Amino acid sequence: MPLAFLSWSEVLIPIARRAFMARLLAGSALSCLLPPAAVTALEKVGSEAKPKMSRVPTMTGPVHCDSLGTTLMHEHLLWFGGPRRQDSGYTPIPADKRQESVEFAVSLLNEAARVGINTLVDLTPHRPIDLYQQIAQRSPIRIVPSTGFYRRAKIPPYLARMEDPNQMYEYMLKEVVEGIQGTKIRAGIIKVAAETSPMTDWEKKVFRAAARVQQATGTPIATHDGAGAREQFDGLVQAGATPRRFFISHVDMALHGGLTREQLAKELVSIARDGGYLEFDTFGQESYTPWRDLLYLWQAIMEAGFVNRMFFSMDCNWRWENGKKIFEGADAPNVDPDASRRTYAYMMTDAVPRLLKSGFTEDVIYTILVENPRRFFCGE
Repeated sequence: MPLAFLSWSEVLIPIARRAFMARLLAGSALSCLLPPAAVTALEKVGSEAKPKMSRVPTMTGPVHCDSLGTTLMHEHLLWFGGPRRQDSGYTPIPADKRQESVEFAVSLLNEAARVGINTLVDLTPHRPIDLYQQIAQRSPIRIVPSTGFYRRAKIPPYLARMEDPNQMYEYMLKEVVEGIQGTKIRAGIIKVAAETSPMTDWEKKVFRAAARVQQATGTPIATHDGAGAREQFDGLVQAGATPRRFFISHVDMALHGGLTREQLAKELVSIARDGGYLEFDTFGQESYTPWRDLLYLWQAIMEAGFVNRMFFSMDCNWRWENGKKIFEGADAPNVDPDASRRTYAYMMTDAVPRLLKSGFTEDVIYTILVENPRRFFCGE
């Protein structure tokens, strides 16, 4: 039976932790551990015992940062074009596939909700907000939308043509403060990206503009790391960003940049020591990062005392190609026949059980999937 975590809404964290542990160990299919009256009472006590918490913008309205629950920190509802350098550039969803895209995205979210995912951070900053609204209204999962700039070759031309850092700043600031594409839906996180190290001048402008927006609003930042986690971290800090308010994504992919796992572990521990968060998402992708190497990196970080600086996610993304849905890793050069299984739900149905078998404790898993995202968005 797939593991299923509680949907906690406003339940207090100590209660949620105990429920999480019981659910994790039992693999229970119960819809809720506590009766509705007890949950209501806990919400009341929690509101009286705690000061007002920071609120996180989502597609369906702001929520308290301490009610996010089980959270995947780097995901995509919809995607455009292939993920690798050699793939074609920005390719919007075909007009005749828009509704089918919505239906498929809803099915993936609802599957994730059934196995216990509560919140998903969407890091596609050039998304069609009208389709996102349709998707969000049909799923119980909270979706934190983003603003920002992905890789220059993979974004709409109007974004790729921006050269003025002030224009970049104003664009992101508006989506954070006023709303996305004329809506009242505010971005809850800023996405920036660099594909090479050293970073290009354009990428540096984007990173500096994002740091300015964070300084003005406190909005957290997520990066796409193609080759240089340390360079990205230092660049954001030098531009004025707060280390505990941003994370470096895909750090487990840095082994493809020529580093040994020992060198990478040392680099990641140094970033965590300086206050940064690290996101891992190659679960089930042996051709990207073998499981033994992931275990080595995680062990190094945890032994250094920085389990509170780790995020786990799936980076689930798929695209249309010749009328077919293609998941990342399914095509050359990887040709993974199981690529389409790596959906949001995979974290609970496959990754968590494998983590447990590999020696992870329930407490550690809870910290990474629940406590760390809460702490990050609360700004602690």
